[in-house]
Amino acid sequence: MADEERTEQATPRKRQEARQKGQVARSAEINGAAIFLALVLMLPLAMRWGGERFLAAFQQQIVQAGALRFSDAMLIGALMFLAPLLAAAFLTALVANALQVGLHFTAQPLQPDLNRINPVRGFQRLFSQRSAVELLKAVLKFGLIAWVAWHTLQAEMERLLAAGQLPALHALSPTMDALYQVGLRVGVLWLLLAIVDYLYQRWDFEKTIRMSRYELKEEYRQMEGDPHLRARIRQKMQEAARQRSIRNVRRADVVVTNPVTYAVALRYDRATMSAPRVVAKGRGWMAQRIREEALKWHVPIVPNPPLARSLYAQVEVGQEIPSALYQAVAEVLAYVYRLRRGRRSL
Repeated sequence: MADEERTEQATPRKRQEARQKGQVARSAEINGAAIFLALVLMLPLAMRWGGERFLAAFQQQIVQAGALRFSDAMLIGALMFLAPLLAAAFLTALVANALQVGLHFTAQPLQPDLNRINPVRGFQRLFSQRSAVELLKAVLKFGLIAWVAWHTLQAEMERLLAAGQLPALHALSPTMDALYQVGLRVGVLWLLLAIVDYLYQRWDFEKTIRMSRYELKEEYRQMEGDPHLRARIRQKMQEAARQRSIRNVRRADVVVTNPVTYAVALRYDRATMSAPRVVAKGRGWMAQRIREEALKWHVPIVPNPPLARSLYAQVEVGQEIPSALYQAVAEVLAYVYRLRRGRRSL
């Protein structure tokens, strides 16, 4: 059974178990590319907010003191430069991870696993098909990114050479513009490659969690439970329902019997009911228990075989009687009420 081919899509339960183990379809490239692109997009704002202030304080310190000393102005400028970059990186990492796997945290992958330090398993992973695919992806990614960065730098080379002839503060703007163009193109390309990698990771994940027909049957059996256990549970529920029915007999107005095989307890309250209601019913042993309970609580017992059979067959416990039985039940209740008035008069 263990070697049976896995051809079936994973069930929701299988997916949930894999998720609890930390096995989800995600690409680390998505996080890296999104964070890199967010830093590039945030860089101009960070430079205007704190970078220029830091460089101005740095130059002033060199000119005035003739030596590099970290001043308060430089510290404030550095913090103002780093704050938006760190915030952008943190928020982007959260969003990128949430888009891939949702809000999910599990400590199970952090638990010790001897297979991770097993040299044989490690050697197998090193030369596995997955490792070969990951190496090929890394080579392709590096080659494409290097090619785009090189061509972008060549297009910006004249501006960089001209900026090299300017003072430091004046050269900062064209230099940052050139680096921004390089970073933007590299970031967009990296993100596109990361999306392709995510699609591959998702396909590979779906293939990994596939199930065999035997596994599907086993999961269904486990979810349904043991047949003997289900039978015991059903028996307990039926017993509890019978006990509730027997307890309801004390509130009945009359018990209609077969007189031996069937017993149906009826209750009628003009203030709350539109028609008499069956509060307990049974046949055989259950009918006997209903009769015993009726005698215990002095509930009248009226033999009426046709009515008892009809009530037992047509009305469930807790339901009101159908209109077809109104006349027969009304006659029984009228008889019971006359008995009660006769007892009170005595």
